[in-house]
Amino acid sequence: MEVRSGDKDAVVKIALFGQEILDRDGRPTKETQGVKRFLDYFRREAKIDFSFQRLPWRRAQAMTLEGKGIIWEFSKNKERLLSYRFSEPVMSSKIWAIAYGEPHLKLDHINDLRGKTVAVERGVSHGMEFDDAAGKLFRVDEDTASAAARFRKLMAKRSDVLLWGLVQFDKPQDLINYLHQMYIPSLQDSSLNGVKFYTSSKPLFLDTIHFASKKGSYEEVMQRLDVAIRRGLASGELLQILREM
Repeated sequence: MEVRSGDKDAVVKIALFGQEILDRDGRPTKETQGVKRFLDYFRREAKIDFSFQRLPWRRAQAMTLEGKGIIWEFSKNKERLLSYRFSEPVMSSKIWAIAYGEPHLKLDHINDLRGKTVAVERGVSHGMEFDDAAGKLFRVDEDTASAAARFRKLMAKRSDVLLWGLVQFDKPQDLINYLHQMYIPSLQDSSLNGVKFYTSSKPLFLDTIHFASKKGSYEEVMQRLDVAIRRGLASGELLQILREM
């Protein structure tokens, strides 16, 4: 649904596509209260009532290019810039490398990934620098949307590192504490209980995260989003919501 120029104060309902998140049994996980607050923010500030659907990532991208809705948590790369209209950046995601076993790999810089097998979620880009290096500096192993499966792959040495994008951590020890104390237990996979992983000394990539539409589609909606993003980042309200997601 498009918004006509005379309807800028009307609430418009639009499909919003996100990446599916599966539990250890391959079932979709429930949305968090943080995601609900995020969507509520844009309904209030941009007058957009999103019908949020999590889909396999390639399907979400295809449906966006068919003009059936807008995609979220989307990062820029050279190929996507040809076909998608990106919103203002909503957040910057720090991309950390996670690894397992002894001896610890040196993970201080992107060049430390040379010759390694790097696990990422299928259809995911971690930005332009990642795309430039993928398949040249390191091998990419695309995997399912099950986080537990990717961690089990690390333990089985079927990949050397996995890449994990997070907003809220600047120090590796804070990330490790969150990983072992909160995130791994939330996966409810007994094979991961007590297993210790380690991380790169710093984020290896930085990636901006956006909404995006097919070029030429939903332009007034995208303009509404841009205004709401700028307002929310300036006030700090959107940043607070993002930290809780």
